[in-house]
Amino acid sequence: MKELFNAVYKRKSMRKYNGGSLTAEELKQVKDYLHQLKPLCSELKVDFEIVPCKQTNCKFDAEYALIVYSEEGNLWLANVGYMLEQWDLYLATMNIGVCWYGMGKVREEQKYGLSYAIMLSFGKSKEEDFRVDTSEFNRKSVSEIWQVVDNANLDLHAVGEIARLAPSACNSQPWKVEQEGNKLKIYREKGKTPVLSSVLFKHWNKVDVGIFLCFLEIALENEGYAFARQLHTDTDDQKKVLTATYTISK
Repeated sequence: MKELFNAVYKRKSMRKYNGGSLTAEELKQVKDYLHQLKPLCSELKVDFEIVPCKQTNCKFDAEYALIVYSEEGNLWLANVGYMLEQWDLYLATMNIGVCWYGMGKVREEQKYGLSYAIMLSFGKSKEEDFRVDTSEFNRKSVSEIWQVVDNANLDLHAVGEIARLAPSACNSQPWKVEQEGNKLKIYREKGKTPVLSSVLFKHWNKVDVGIFLCFLEIALENEGYAFARQLHTDTDDQKKVLTATYTISK
């Protein structure tokens, strides 16, 4: 995923779709890239449907909407977030804006034996509508999300500076990282928002942690680190849920 690195600084949750219509070739590229996405959980089946945005309840003036269905299972929503963030970043390289539409509703909650997971709106935007540098981000500092228990001479601050830019529902940033030597433990923290119901917010935050893992791995690859990833069972009975453990090597 290292090829998506530059798009990390460019992407934003886009509301402006003023770059004209996608060409037939661009739409084909968008569809084809869906089949190149790397899964977090390869055992889970995921299916995608692209429809004109006007056929959905999306309030933005986007040209299309991507509707995502998935097999349910451990970390199924994190898997969706991990995969679709790759797609989000790739579209930014084409000046196609994307918005994760949390209030999206579909007629069929179940399709092909899969469950509705999420909707994303997208359409052509202008180059100047995207971000230029990190000053345009409103994110927590590395020190707020990343606790170093023991660095063992492994300085991952540069990785944290990239990973912290990951988007999330209502900018909630529900992740915490604990670094101990060459291991990183990634947690999803439960939170609240006055904007979304607690059920919907929890749904989104499970997607969010997958988005963060995508950014984290792009950052590690860009900084020249190799890693082994161990996924854990996501439970709802704790305020702080261990999602993944990474063993880092240079």
